[in-house]
Amino acid sequence: MTPIRRRRRPAPAAACLLLALCGADPARAQSVGFDPADYGRAQLPLRQTTGDAAAYVDQNKGAFEPIGELDPKDGLAALARPIGRVDIVLKNGRTGQQVGASCTGALLPGDYVLTNHHCLPQAGDLAPVKASILMDYLTLDGKGSRRFEIDPKPVEFDARLDYALARVAGNPTAAYGSVRLSGEPVAGNRSMLVIHHPLGRPKVMSRFRCFAMKDQAEGPDLRHRCDTLGGSSGSLMFDASVAGIALHKEGGLDPKDPSSFNKATRLSAILGRSRILAEIAASQGRPVAAAATAGDAPAGGAPAKSGTKPAAGPPADGPLDPASMNAILRGR
Repeated sequence: MTPIRRRRRPAPAAACLLLALCGADPARAQSVGFDPADYGRAQLPLRQTTGDAAAYVDQNKGAFEPIGELDPKDGLAALARPIGRVDIVLKNGRTGQQVGASCTGALLPGDYVLTNHHCLPQAGDLAPVKASILMDYLTLDGKGSRRFEIDPKPVEFDARLDYALARVAGNPTAAYGSVRLSGEPVAGNRSMLVIHHPLGRPKVMSRFRCFAMKDQAEGPDLRHRCDTLGGSSGSLMFDASVAGIALHKEGGLDPKDPSSFNKATRLSAILGRSRILAEIAASQGRPVAAAATAGDAPAGGAPAKSGTKPAAGPPADGPLDPASMNAILRGR
């Protein structure tokens, strides 16, 4: 008897639309789609085909370590405080159709949020109509989480470097602090840590075999082997100095191919393009690459006023010192 073959369901149109028009390879894009009717909810129902990824996250907590299981006074919990889930509703200018997308973002002094440009696209048919960042989303029921509105039009962005910097209302840094940025070069085989919201789920960290690839290409991209999923776009990658050194943007890891890798943009390249971010890093005492010259605006962004300083935000509570972070990263 000939076995009956089941026809594969086509991917939902909204998900395909999001991936096709956000400027990222659909096979590698690391934002995750959701029904725009669910915008504003903490728990985003998975109404599209995700294979076994959601079950994998649930069943293998060793791959993605839940931040919610840490003592709130733990240094890693403090490092994760300024990281949140960025939810966006985008509208297709041709069809009027709306689609939801979820990424990861980090709070910075001055109540900015840093994420990927493909999460807040400023070109093509899709345009963000509303956005927000959900902080302290640590459990599926969303208990204790808070949402802050993001201006969907970034103050700076660059499609090539895939970063966007947008304003956040409500002064979230007063409650959650801000991340630290570094333009320090990233050497091959450097151990790293990623804090993110894969599949739009509660905040986790990846540190198991999380490192920069030994072989790196020329240019702003950083190849790495840290585990991520859709929704991880826009997550900062930290090194042992507990400062962000790269901005994750693309998947690509193949468990059967040890030479495969995910991609991030080096913060050194982004700081060299953004005066606002370079000034923030300088105010934090971090290494900074040569910033853009006066009047030279990031692609698509408005020129920043020369000499302006971002409003100071409180540092993340109880950051780990480099020695402690090294011990954690190397002792996993």
